[in-house]
Amino acid sequence: MASHGNPTSGLEREAQAHSSTAPGAGKSTVTKDGSVVTSSDPTTHPSAGVGQKLKGDVGGAISGSVGSLQAATGAMLRNKGMEEKGRAKMQEEDERLGAKRGVMPMGSGQRHTTENH
Repeated sequence: MASHGNPTSGLEREAQAHSSTAPGAGKSTVTKDGSVVTSSDPTTHPSAGVGQKLKGDVGGAISGSVGSLQAATGAMLRNKGMEEKGRAKMQEEDERLGAKRGVMPMGSGQRHTTENH
């Protein structure tokens, strides 16, 4: 069968091969820098309804904000466990947004866990 449309790069084909095709599952996306971002959040799947996507955006914003506060509080109190949990929440939201939009949020690559230092 002949394919129509734009050709895809090897990275894009790899991401498509790894992406979930089941409705309600998350999705994988190749970002502009060539990295593959995957989210298990079903609201990132193209077939998700508008209501479901809005619910995911609101939930993600809340989770990211809570993660940011948790990480900052953990850093101030020198509680590494609390800080790591907050950073993990922020990273999950970054990955969800990256999978949804195809571009990682600005500054997402600058957040590192204490394990990486």
